[in-house]
This record gives sequence, structure tokens and C-alpha cells, in this order.
Amino acid sequence: MTELFKGTLFALLAVAMFATLGTGFKLAVTRMNSFSAVVWIGIWATVALFCILVRERRVGAIVTEFRQRPVFFPMAGMIGLGVQQILCLKTYEYIPASQAVILHYTYPLMMLLLSWLLFREKSSWWALCCVAMGFIGVFVLVSAGGGLGDMRLSIGVVVALGTAFSFALFCVLIKHASFSVVPGMFLLNLFGLLFLLCLLPLYPMQWSISGTDMLLVAYLGIFPTAVAFLLWNRALRMIPTGRSSNCALLVPILSLVCITVVLKERIDLIQALGMAIVLVSIALNVRLTGRS
Repeated sequence: MTELFKGTLFALLAVAMFATLGTGFKLAVTRMNSFSAVVWIGIWATVALFCILVRERRVGAIVTEFRQRPVFFPMAGMIGLGVQQILCLKTYEYIPASQAVILHYTYPLMMLLLSWLLFREKSSWWALCCVAMGFIGVFVLVSAGGGLGDMRLSIGVVVALGTAFSFALFCVLIKHASFSVVPGMFLLNLFGLLFLLCLLPLYPMQWSISGTDMLLVAYLGIFPTAVAFLLWNRALRMIPTGRSSNCALLVPILSLVCITVVLKERIDLIQALGMAIVLVSIALNVRLTGRS
């Protein structure tokens, strides 16, 4: 088995797990409140990553990584695995999972803008055109159910875009910080979880949940959140960026298939058009960036 084949396999396994997040989140918020689901997912993800570190005998690396970036890990963990997770689960309370998935997937477009604003990364005019196209797709998507000029800027849409923005910020921050993947991800999840636990006086928490619900949040915390991220990071080091980017474009498509099959949500023509525009804009951005 070549490294290229193994890396592609890791990427596809990660993508398959990522694609179940939308369906899993929607099921979770129909069975418990979103804050409880986020906390339980954070607990399972943090425990899973710690167990991996114990298995690899790298627990000491946690302290080493934290000493190198004592501000970065709490800040990024709070943004990407605290605020973003709350907003993400809230989205599924307000709007259909199919719409939420595509709105969340605008984060690569927002990353481009944030990279320029925060780190002055230069972008070609082609990339800016792709961003503009992507947000036209978002406009079409949130107008679903009415005319194209009837933009339904509901609270669910605002929360979904807030989710995409916070995750884009998280991705931009970790992109510009060099750290060991497993201990780094453990610290990010740990501080995200600590942030959520600090909010316990403000939100109702369900500590007693059924066995089925526990299995659901355990799956969401261990596989799409912890294991998939580790597989994805290993894949990035083994295969070309172009191939990994193409694999990533499968996530929203497979997510919609999963949502349609499991949740029985119907995707109408105007939604499909908005989704297609967003995906084409991201695909073009990937292709053009790879050539520049």
C-alpha cells in the first residue's frame, strides 16, 4: 500500500465521518437541548484524545505544547470548540439540516477574507470573484421558498452564518500556529470544554440522559470530532493539497445524501441551485489557488 493510497484512504474515511455530523447534530437537538449536546460531545472528544495520547505515551507533550502557546490554546479552543459548537447546534434547532449544512460550508469563503484581514494574506481577483459567487449562492439558498428578492434572513440563518464565521476564524488561527496535532487538539478541546462548563449557571444541563442518547453524543464526540480530525491531518501530510481539497468538497454532498436518507428532508429546486453555486465557487477557488 503506497503512501498516496493510504493518505487518500485516510482522507475518505475522515470525509465519511464529517458527513454524518449534520444528521447527528439534528438528531441530538431533537432529543436534548443544544447546550447539553455540546457539553457531552466535548467531554467525549476530550476523553478520546486523551486516551490516544496515553496509548501513544505522549501525555507529557500536553504540558510542552501548552507552555509554548499559553494564550493561543485557550483563545482558539473557546472560539472553535466552544462558541462555534454552541452556534452550530443552535442552528439545527432553527432551520432544516440541509440548509444548515450548506450555510456552515461557507466557512472556506470566510477564511479567505479573514486571512487577509488578520494576516494580510494576498488573494487574487479570481479568488475574490469566487467569494462573491459563493455569497450569491448563500443569498439564493436563504431565499428558498420565495422569490429571489425575498431574502429570509431568519435567526436560524444568522446563527448558521455565525457558526461559519467562528469556524473560519478558528481555522485561520490554527493554520498560522505550528503545533503537534494530537496534544494540540486535546488542548483545544479541553479549553473549549472548560469554556462550556463555565456557562453551566446560564444554561440548563441534562446530566442524566438515556443510553441511546449517550451512544449518539459519544459517536459525535469520538468519531467525527476527534478521530476524523486526526485522520484528516495525517492525510494532509501524505497527499497533495489538490486531492485533499477535492475530497473535502465531498463533505456537503455526502451530508445532504445522509440527511435525505435518514431525516427524510426534501431539497427543493431553489435550494439545490443555491447549494450548487456555493460548491462551484469553492471548487473554483481550490483549483485556482492550486495553480497560483
